[in-house]
Amino acid sequence: MNTADVDIDRLVDYRSEYTQYIKKAKITGDQLIGLCPFHDDKNNSLSVNLKTGQWHCFAEDRGGNFTQFYAEINGLDTKEAYKQILEKYGVVQEEKKEEPKQNKSYTLAQYAFEKRLPEEWLKESCRLSTVKGRDGDTYMKIPYFDENGQEATFRKRFANKDFRWKYGSSGKIGLYGEWRLPQIRKAGYAAMVEGESDSQSMWYMGISTLGVPGASMFKPHQAGMLQDLKVYIHQEPDKGGETFLRKIIEGLREGGFIGKVYRWSCNQIGCKDPSAVYLKFGKEEAQKKIMRLIESAEEIDLDAPEEIPEAIQGAPVNLRQPEGWIYSDKGISHIDEKKYTPTLICRTPIILTQRLKSLETGEEKMEIAFKRDGTWHRAIFPRSTIFTARGITVLADLGCTITSENAKMVVRFLSALEAENIDIIQRADATSTFGWQPGKRFIPGREQGIVLDIDPSQKGMATAYCQVGEESKWIETMRPHRERDKFRFILAASFAAPLLRILKQRIFFVYNWGGSKGGKTAALKAALSAWGDPERLMVNFNATQVGLERTASFYCDLPLGIDERQLAGRNQEGLEKTVYMIASGTGKIRGSKGGGLQATHQWRTVALATGEEPMSTETTQTGVSTRVLEIYGGPFDNEKDAGRMHQEAGMNCGWTGPAFVNRLIGLDERQIMEKYEEMLKYVNQIADGKSGSHVAGISAVALADAMIDSWFFTQADEENVDKIAENELDVKNSLDILESSWERAKQMAAAILQEQMNADVGDVNENALQFIVDWVLQNRLYFGEKAIGTCLGKFSESGNTVYIFPSALNQALTKAGYSPRKTLKYMADRDLIASSERKDHKGKTYQVTKRFDNRLCKFIQFSIGKLSEKEDAVDIDDEAEQEAPVQKDGDGFMPVQESFDLPFQ
Repeated sequence: MNTADVDIDRLVDYRSEYTQYIKKAKITGDQLIGLCPFHDDKNNSLSVNLKTGQWHCFAEDRGGNFTQFYAEINGLDTKEAYKQILEKYGVVQEEKKEEPKQNKSYTLAQYAFEKRLPEEWLKESCRLSTVKGRDGDTYMKIPYFDENGQEATFRKRFANKDFRWKYGSSGKIGLYGEWRLPQIRKAGYAAMVEGESDSQSMWYMGISTLGVPGASMFKPHQAGMLQDLKVYIHQEPDKGGETFLRKIIEGLREGGFIGKVYRWSCNQIGCKDPSAVYLKFGKEEAQKKIMRLIESAEEIDLDAPEEIPEAIQGAPVNLRQPEGWIYSDKGISHIDEKKYTPTLICRTPIILTQRLKSLETGEEKMEIAFKRDGTWHRAIFPRSTIFTARGITVLADLGCTITSENAKMVVRFLSALEAENIDIIQRADATSTFGWQPGKRFIPGREQGIVLDIDPSQKGMATAYCQVGEESKWIETMRPHRERDKFRFILAASFAAPLLRILKQRIFFVYNWGGSKGGKTAALKAALSAWGDPERLMVNFNATQVGLERTASFYCDLPLGIDERQLAGRNQEGLEKTVYMIASGTGKIRGSKGGGLQATHQWRTVALATGEEPMSTETTQTGVSTRVLEIYGGPFDNEKDAGRMHQEAGMNCGWTGPAFVNRLIGLDERQIMEKYEEMLKYVNQIADGKSGSHVAGISAVALADAMIDSWFFTQADEENVDKIAENELDVKNSLDILESSWERAKQMAAAILQEQMNADVGDVNENALQFIVDWVLQNRLYFGEKAIGTCLGKFSESGNTVYIFPSALNQALTKAGYSPRKTLKYMADRDLIASSERKDHKGKTYQVTKRFDNRLCKFIQFSIGKLSEKEDAVDIDDEAEQEAPVQKDGDGFMPVQESFDLPFQ
């Protein structure tokens, strides 16, 4: 049978063949899986298609057909494996006439003839020889000796300029001619050429020369061999010549070379290289011409910055062309090594502009730039995206002409581009948040080389921090309204946000509430306008907790403006959860798709919020009340002023906030802390132990107010304000707060503190306790064995103790919005209810057992009389009223009072 007609898929029983080699084989339909025989496989990583015989190992990501499998499993080449498979199934191969093998043999004699160099001289001076290989072909051996004359490695030269290094040469390849260094040092100079043949021609002409095996193979450590020599680098007239010159210069710089360096080229006399000059002019004439070129060589200043030709007009950075590649306005092209012709692989020119190191995670990303429709665009991606064929296709969504077909070649280009320009592509710090950064840097205003690495969806938020109009006009707009304490406090609170880190102060809310038309939103816009466009910086309560969390972390160390509390609806619990979340300064811990945890968001901020209803109620947890400074009433005297602020806030914005931070950076933080402690002491004195949780926040805002009043509204003239904003003013290392500004800030702090004391809703536990007293007294007719309808418990004979059914009390507290467990513990701590250790020793129980209605029942024993003695809640008249006879109806039952609203009905 003619083997050309063999259908191996029909011939071979793949099921039988594969199962004899694959352990733990499982077959489902036409698919087989099992342990791969080519490595120590512990999982079923090998898959076989039993129809086609194709196999694939997913652990090693390789595969092939059955012939390749059979060859590898039996240690054969594929030709022999195919032959054995056919013989096994009774097919005899027809012998084919072998095509004549291309002769690759090469000898020293041939080389000597081509280069016109004496064969004996090459043997003696260069130690070249002809060697016969194992396959019978001969090659010319080119040995590389070190300075001591020991052979380090050698190179094989076959026909058609086919070069191969000795196996294991990596790390051993040095300069060609190192063994001649003693003679070279006597001459005092070294001409550097590319390749062995140019070196040999130069030696034969008596010129002191060292050769570099390839254009990119000069290493920095080799610069030490050339110290105290004049170095003359030959540059050939092509891209390879440019690479050769550049690589040697880079190596000399990095290797710390001290000496004179020159550039010369045989192109000046119409030849490509020294070997061509020798062949054209002969030994003596060529020697004279080359020496004249060396004597007139152009000196290179190693200390001067490298001049890189502009590859594309207007590119963000000029980069060297990597060897074997060209990028231009036409796109990216790969140069064929044999034909030396460029082949276009991507129509879009793409370059690397920066390496970005994340300040938060330490991960490195790459900033790329690409030219599309005549305009340069930039984008930032992880290295795993840019340098993998699968990942880089995302650039297609931005307009780059990248497909799954050319992605691999584009990745190879970018890898070569980075390697070639690693000293040019600058490293920059990157962050994904605003606010304080390492090295006393701050975004916005004091970035100093930090790149904002954000998701494209956040660009609108980032651009909201912009500068519009003039700072002096912003100051004039705000100045008259600062006479009112409420407006002044809200404005100063926006400047307190960057102070939190310095003061070690926790996050707090400034919540302005009241009726419409008081200018609450206008004051919020005024406060945010110090940092940027207030319309775009402001968010509202109609947002998810995840959205607010990410906004807060993005706007770290800056004020967070949240408008319209009523958009949260009646969900008081959800609102309080939002307050806790923002005030905590830390986001939720979340798992990542690939396992492990996502980076946790963190922030510092002063949240400025508005609404028409109070934030805190009687059932609000105390933790919320302590974190919120509530300001009732409009910050403006009339609706006209508020309307004007809506228009003017965004006309001159984004100046004073960055200028404020610039002044802070020039100060000793200890001075700021000392002034804060002074203000804190004052506010504590006037608080007189009340509203203590709000003292720290009010003190921080008052300090910020004194600073901005001194720096911008009183003592700073227009010229200095502009210079501060542009980071040009040499700020004195002094806090420099005017006495008048300090006293006015204290006056404002006193007014705001008084408002907090007047509006204090009290501790939630006290409120819950008062609720229970009211509830018991309102529903006392439902206590006792003769209670009508639902019985809630019973009173003691004295009336000073009430026994409440636990389920009834839990239901009443829960419906009113209080925590039963928290309230009972508080009452037990105050010895108002009876408590005892549980029998299992796992905490306390707040229930007692009493006989009621001829059975044993569980009760909460509440000493209401003890509370009345302390707080005078139940006076003697009330007790007399309890002892008064109760009138009954005609049937002898006590009437139900309609005014009692039972919480569980």
